[in-house]
Amino acid sequence: MKSLFGIFISALVPKKFRFEFQLALRHLLSGGSQTLLTISAVGAGVIIVIFITSLIFGLEEMMTNLLTESIPHVVVQVKDPKPDGLQDAENPVSNKIEQQTSQLKFIDNGEQVVRTIRGLPNVRGVTSVVSGQGFASKGANPVGVAVIGAEPELLDEITPVTKDLVEGKYRGLGSDEIVIDTELAKDLNVNVGDRIHLTSSSGQADSFSIKGIYDRGQGRGSAYVTLRNGQSLFGLGTSINVIYIKIYDIYDVEDLSNTIMTLTPYEAKPWTKDFSRFLTNIRMMEASAYLISIFSLIASAFAIASVLVVSVLQKSAQIGILKSMGARQQQILTVFIFEGLGVAILGSALGALIGMTIVYLISLLKRSDAVIGGEPASLFPVKILPVYIGAAILAAIISTVIAAVLPARRAAKLNPVDVMR
Repeated sequence: MKSLFGIFISALVPKKFRFEFQLALRHLLSGGSQTLLTISAVGAGVIIVIFITSLIFGLEEMMTNLLTESIPHVVVQVKDPKPDGLQDAENPVSNKIEQQTSQLKFIDNGEQVVRTIRGLPNVRGVTSVVSGQGFASKGANPVGVAVIGAEPELLDEITPVTKDLVEGKYRGLGSDEIVIDTELAKDLNVNVGDRIHLTSSSGQADSFSIKGIYDRGQGRGSAYVTLRNGQSLFGLGTSINVIYIKIYDIYDVEDLSNTIMTLTPYEAKPWTKDFSRFLTNIRMMEASAYLISIFSLIASAFAIASVLVVSVLQKSAQIGILKSMGARQQQILTVFIFEGLGVAILGSALGALIGMTIVYLISLLKRSDAVIGGEPASLFPVKILPVYIGAAILAAIISTVIAAVLPARRAAKLNPVDVMR
């Protein structure tokens, strides 16, 4: 079987290198435990790289989703009023436009702005929203709550509510219905089907039937009503005061925000503006993953080089005989490069297989403290990235071949007379 395998592989090698390849193959097959040790060193390096990168980038994805999935990526609203007496002497035209914009209280042309934004690249979803503060009560004890009015089907695609529901439903919300979080439900001692009284900061009030209760596990949440009810509660008529946007590439949000501010007289606030420290931490995690991977490969390369040096010393007699029979230094060098390449390919392939298996198995472990009604979360958030697996294999092959060059050069320079003594 070994000979058939060797013949098959040799057929793929150019004729001028077949002697060196066959000799390298025999060295590897006769190496026994030493060959397995070298292959294991390469595999261990690849396993560490795959495991570390999968764990760190999985944790990064989990943290990013946890933060950005429940919030809009861009919030469009009226610009903050410019303080009186502050003039821009260098650009009076810009100053005039700014003053006109600051006089606006609400977005009166919301439908037109939404249509404009929806046609921009990288936009996944956009919806008109009424957002404000109010008080919810059942009896004589009002509780402060943030109120959001929007079309449920559209808002559920941008700041999901349905997936966090513990009871009831959000989509299909009626004109006299509301969805609240578990904290507010506990404070008011209410359940689905009960009615609560909601008073906005502008003084309007109405009574709503609880359609659903949700829990994001992040403290006090908002109360959700329809867009029309939100406009009525805050006395906006047909106007809105906020537009929520969800995008595909959450890190390419600055360009979209600038484009919106160019096309409209409103402020487009990206999510990165409020979470700059979070972005810094994410970049540090990525840098740590790269550094750990690099040092793991370097460590495995040194281990491989040590084993190959010992291999050269053990094969000194054979090398001397080959050189006395006319083998050139380039041929000896090529033999050991083939050995290093064979070890690298076998070790990296084995390491990639074992590494992906380990990552897959630990991804099956689930946490026991999941939110009631929600899907159980992974105990170890991991993310298998084919790009990084391929990079780990390529880096392992390159580092192994480089590690084989030193003993190969030494072997090629051996004097056959000294060896035979």
